[in-house]
Amino acid sequence: MKNSLSVFAVFLVFLAMGFGDAAGQLVSIIEKAFNVTPFTASLVSFSGMIMFGVLSVPMGVQQSRIGKKKMLIIGLLFFLLGAILPIVAFTFPTILVAVLLMGAGATILQVSGNPLMRDVSSPGKYSSNLSFAQAVKAIGTLSTSLIILIAGTSLMKYGWFTLQGENGEVMNIGFRILFPIFACVLLLTLILVIIFVPNATKQDIEKPTTVGKCLKTLGNPYILAMFLGIFFYCGAEASMFNRIPSIFEHSPEIAASGNIVFIVALFVGRLLGGVILRYMKPKNFLYMTIAISILGNLMLFLPYNNISTWVSFSLIGIGFANIFPLIFSMCIERYPDKSNEISGLMTTAIVGAAFVPLLTGLVANYDSKLAFLIPLACLIYLTFVALVNRKPVKS
Repeated sequence: MKNSLSVFAVFLVFLAMGFGDAAGQLVSIIEKAFNVTPFTASLVSFSGMIMFGVLSVPMGVQQSRIGKKKMLIIGLLFFLLGAILPIVAFTFPTILVAVLLMGAGATILQVSGNPLMRDVSSPGKYSSNLSFAQAVKAIGTLSTSLIILIAGTSLMKYGWFTLQGENGEVMNIGFRILFPIFACVLLLTLILVIIFVPNATKQDIEKPTTVGKCLKTLGNPYILAMFLGIFFYCGAEASMFNRIPSIFEHSPEIAASGNIVFIVALFVGRLLGGVILRYMKPKNFLYMTIAISILGNLMLFLPYNNISTWVSFSLIGIGFANIFPLIFSMCIERYPDKSNEISGLMTTAIVGAAFVPLLTGLVANYDSKLAFLIPLACLIYLTFVALVNRKPVKS
């Protein structure tokens, strides 16, 4: 029973990680709500994403000294502080600082939550539980849009969550409802983590790591290959989010629905992955997911057709769904004694979501469809990662 409650508490941590994705969804809304330029509004997303590159390795080092549970608590406190700040003072600068704090919290939760899931999982269930956890994270990501759409819009009808513009117009700031909801869920998660997640053992913290050791770990060819796998996977996923709406250039009114289908497919794929991994070896499942992703990507190059387009989005989402947890868990399972170093490095690799889309956007300047060659190239590299896992690799 206690083990089940520990797993449940860690699942809630992944739900909070999903809240961390809210920043990217708020950019266009904040631009209109606070009447700022697109570039200024984009700083909201950047302030959260940059934390993955800045904090991941240092937090992995600190985690080796204090244990995963304490690091998890620190991440939740950062996140909670970020959620509370806009409740106290709702201005663009406070939103910017809040997202920065939430990005720091999300980074720390990634560093500690992914390897901690191994500690609370039954033998042989880590990959499966991590896929389920990623599905829960997808719920957190989806919930932000749904909360804004349903709760924010409904409350606005009663005069809540509105701002008076410079010209007297009423502006919708329904997204403000996100922050008290985030704060309540984070507080509950913090309480459950404190009560039910096991404390670090002496063995967990008797060999603290350093930044030098983390970077030296990349000298291991296998770990380097997996690190680049996370980097290119995150870049491919972010590129898809950015470019899928461009498929509907002829129908801008339904462009946003492409990403909704993609997110739902990610969620369904992660649920299926959690079940399939109870019976299939992770390395075999990785082959399958990458093959499905490549098939979906190639279908985007077919002449536009409603059926093939929606099928391709679904295949890409289902294929992408389990790549991150598979790579992460397989690497940790192979080198459990290096879990802190690997966790910091793999979380740092998430910055691929900031860099690869820049190249995708550059190609899109010339041809929007050819831009999908960039995520396809990332998937070709991931095929190499799958081949690397065919047989044990010596450290």
